[in-house]
Order: sequence, then C-alpha cells, then structure tokens
Amino acid sequence: MNASIRLLRHQRPMLAAVASIILKAIKPSKKKIIECNPEVHVKNIEISKPIMKNYHKWLGVEKRYQDRIAPHLFPLWSYPHLLKLGKALHLPLHKVLNQGCKLVIENQLPANKPLSTHIHIYQVQNLEKKIRINQRITTGTNDFPNSITAEIYAVILKDPSQLLKKEKESKIIDTSRFEFINDVQIGKAEAQSYAYLSGDINPIHLSRRIAKRMGLKHSIMHGFGLFAILFEKLQKYGFTIKEIDIRFLSPVYLENSIQIFVRKLSETKYNVRVLDQDHKIVHLSGEFKI
Repeated sequence: MNASIRLLRHQRPMLAAVASIILKAIKPSKKKIIECNPEVHVKNIEISKPIMKNYHKWLGVEKRYQDRIAPHLFPLWSYPHLLKLGKALHLPLHKVLNQGCKLVIENQLPANKPLSTHIHIYQVQNLEKKIRINQRITTGTNDFPNSITAEIYAVILKDPSQLLKKEKESKIIDTSRFEFINDVQIGKAEAQSYAYLSGDINPIHLSRRIAKRMGLKHSIMHGFGLFAILFEKLQKYGFTIKEIDIRFLSPVYLENSIQIFVRKLSETKYNVRVLDQDHKIVHLSGEFKI
C-alpha cells in the first residue's frame, strides 16, 4: 500500500526540523562544530494512530502489530529531538548520511500506552575527511523503560563527491553459502510513502536534481525505510528478531530491485546481505539474532 501525502499533517515536529535543516543548507553556519555528548529525556509520547496504522499497512504487517508498534518506527518520535541536539552542536545536518543501525528488542512497544525515550549523541568525531556521529535512542513504557534500544551510525562527508568514488564491484558476489529470502522493487512510490510516514522529506529521496547536487547519481531510498523493509521481510520468512545490526554500505537508487540473502552462523545468529539484482553491489550487510 502506498501512503498518502495527507499524512504529513501529522508530522509537524519532523517537518519543522527538516525545514530548519533545508534553510541551513541554503545558508550554512560558519560556527565551529562542538564535540560534546548532549542528551535529552522525553516523556509521555503518544504515537499518531493514523501514522502507525498506515506505516504497518505500507509494510503489510498490520495483523502482526494490531496492538503493538513496530520497533523500527522509532525515528518517528526520536528524530525531531535528535536533530535539535545536532543543531545545537552546529553540525551541517543537511549532509548527514546514515551508515547503519543496531536495534535491540527487549520488550514489545504497546500501541495504547504513552512512551518515554532517552536520546543521546554519545560520539562526535571531527576527522580530516568526515565527521562521525553515533547516537543511541532508548524507548519504552513506565513498566519497561528499556524496551528497545537503537544505535545509529552516521557520517557527514566534508567532500560530498566522495560518494561517487565507490564504483560497482567488478565481480559477481558469491551467494552460494547464502539462502535467498526475497526480492523487493524499490521505486519512487516507496520513497514517497516512507517520506510521508516518517516526515523525512529530505529532497535527496524525492528530487533527482537535488540528489545530484548533493553528490549522488539520482534519488535514493531512505536508509531507515530499507531497514524497516528488510526487518519485516525477515520476520515474514519466519525469523523472530531480537537484535539486528545493519550497515548501509551503498545507496539504493530508486527504480531498482534488491535481493535479500541470509546465512546461518549459529542456532540463534544469522548473517544477512542485501544485494542489487545483478549481485555486484552489497547495499546492506549485517547480522541478526533470534
């Protein structure tokens, strides 16, 4: 199911944060980046029911989460606050690229109880060619405050043209030790739907022209949109995921197909890879535990 643009009316905090980022991109700050570790606690978070319902429908998992919230929806309630913290550090947030995410699930998130979250930028490294930013988001209820913990690995490239220096693999990637799970078409509709559901209307996902100006070949799918799709494809296949750690290695350009492969490492641990349809590019790679 494709999501409607009308869902953006439920995304005011996120839209305000994104608008601020876009304005900073037009007129960048010359202030020195602050290398510290800010954090914030937010209580009594109530998730928009239309967003939650349509998010689950978009992924085709509404029956699985009838009275619960999909754990990978955490950017919805955390990103506006996370962006405020980043803004206070004078980070050029319009250049942030998510490089991966680790999600640990201790308890399910109920749909009918208010949530609280602790958001922490625990590492900022201003390196020669990039700025590395690592963040931790813990969310739960009063009864189970640490129900889920997400760690986000992000980077800001000081020279965006570095994105284009990664050429395609010249050899076919060997998948003989892996089990094929599914293939998924990623197109404009998927990027638009995730943008409307998350409020992340960053133009690199919606405008080919702006994506090219940012050093990309054309529009790319949201990293966390891919993360959610991967998570639920694995669950649909029969895995009950307790922990998943994924690196975003190469962007998925819109109007392309991706293929999901897994390899068993132990009774509870699996390796997962997401490849392009020609098996020449590893888009996502990591491990999950059941």
